[in-house]
Amino acid sequence: MSRLTVVSYAINGRGMGHLVRQLAILRWIRRYCGLLDIKCECWVLTSSEADTLARREGFPSLKMPSKAMLRDAGIDPTRYLRVARTWVMNTVAGLAPDLLLVDTFPGGSFGEVVSALELARRRVLVARRVKPGFAREDGYRALLPLYDAVITPDQGGVGPILIREPDELMDRAAARAALGVGDGARAVYVSLGGGGDPAAAGTLPALVETLRARGWHAVVGAGPLYRGRELRGPGITWLSRYLPSELMPGLDAAVSAGGYNTFHELMSAGVPTVFLPQPRIADDQAERARRAEAAGAGRVAASLAEVPALLEAPGEPAAARALVPGGGAREAARVALSGLIDDSDLRYAASAWSPALAAMLGDEEAAGIRGLSELIRLLAGAGPLALARRRSALAALAEEGVAVPELPGLVDPAPRLARFAALCQRCALPMDRARALTRTLAKTFPAARGEALLAAAEVLYPAWARFDDWMGAISLLRATPTQRGYDIGEYARDCAAWLAECEDLFDGLREFSRLEGGGERTVAEVLRLLRTGEPEAAT
Repeated sequence: MSRLTVVSYAINGRGMGHLVRQLAILRWIRRYCGLLDIKCECWVLTSSEADTLARREGFPSLKMPSKAMLRDAGIDPTRYLRVARTWVMNTVAGLAPDLLLVDTFPGGSFGEVVSALELARRRVLVARRVKPGFAREDGYRALLPLYDAVITPDQGGVGPILIREPDELMDRAAARAALGVGDGARAVYVSLGGGGDPAAAGTLPALVETLRARGWHAVVGAGPLYRGRELRGPGITWLSRYLPSELMPGLDAAVSAGGYNTFHELMSAGVPTVFLPQPRIADDQAERARRAEAAGAGRVAASLAEVPALLEAPGEPAAARALVPGGGAREAARVALSGLIDDSDLRYAASAWSPALAAMLGDEEAAGIRGLSELIRLLAGAGPLALARRRSALAALAEEGVAVPELPGLVDPAPRLARFAALCQRCALPMDRARALTRTLAKTFPAARGEALLAAAEVLYPAWARFDDWMGAISLLRATPTQRGYDIGEYARDCAAWLAECEDLFDGLREFSRLEGGGERTVAEVLRLLRTGEPEAAT
């Protein structure tokens, strides 16, 4: 498969849980496809008022109004149902997905998804744990066989689905700086869910003022549906929508409802929490909060009045992290794709991803992933799918007893990609510059691919890094004529030796061009002159 279309249907009520889970899985689907050179088109269909979160993660979203918004606008619910069902059917039909990913409710929150299921090649349900009574309902159980796979977080090897893995979170100092929390201040996250509960407009400001008066710095996640008064001033960081989970290491404690995503994100980040569970139709927030309390990771408040006292001993960070040690979005994405992409290819993609690769892609991951296939071709000599197909064919021949020769270039690209990502991380080389620099190096030395190209980069890039001028490095390579007889490894050593003595890359580039003289000297001669002032010895 060279192209894949994914439609994620995130039905949402007052919170953001459905949308966040879907986006977490889509991030890993995008990563896997990028590593396999599969063009992946992901669409998010949602009714969440936090749909801008999809934009933040680099996914286009198509939004219909939430039921809460329609109620506020005075539109009759029966009219909303007719419009929503038609919209879902027409939108899914137009997108023609290979994979339809649905969260929690197999038929949608009001049956709107059922008629659209047959429009997708593969249908996967993310069946987040619901109240036992809800799960036993005939209508719920009858729809499960319509799905090709059912992913149940916290079961079957799939952990809680988090939008950020533990190694993707900021360190404490950086997170506190981003949140505006001063040195020595105790930071508490305050959230009452999506903000749509009628009481939130009165209780949230009162709770924040109480905590600030007791010396806490309040980081407030009001929620996308909050319509109450906003507080500003010293000791308050007011977030109009939500707290990005990567900032949670900057917190000392939290006061929160017990929604699925917020609960697991806080626990995974080691933030002991005083929980105020909210009643929901299917979600048992109270059970989740009691689990945290039993583990020593949180406390359950019976009322708002209890919160300040409970915050003085909310639980232990280590206990919270032990309760949710990691996320399951990576495995959920693998299960979702397994009916469309060969399992051996998915295993390669899983092994090829690393924290160093994530760091290299940085904040522009969505755009950077699209360039991974080019890097893999340069570093491994072929695209990942071509390599995987060759490995599979040779393995099949070997199983039949056919003698299989060792073929040059038949390598696993994952280790080389990991080395390259670690190199870029050490050199603070961003993805766009890394791709341009490596492409230009390969163009200058057309015979060098794979290990030779990577080994040269491991010598050259640290030498260039001290100038903090990657465009200057690219300009130097562009000024270098195509080399067919000059070994790239020898060039890397000669160039790095010169750069070690060079004080300014711009002046060095100008001197290089002057000495090269449009082809009057070879590049090897120029580098020797730059290093020693002596021409290359005659041979």
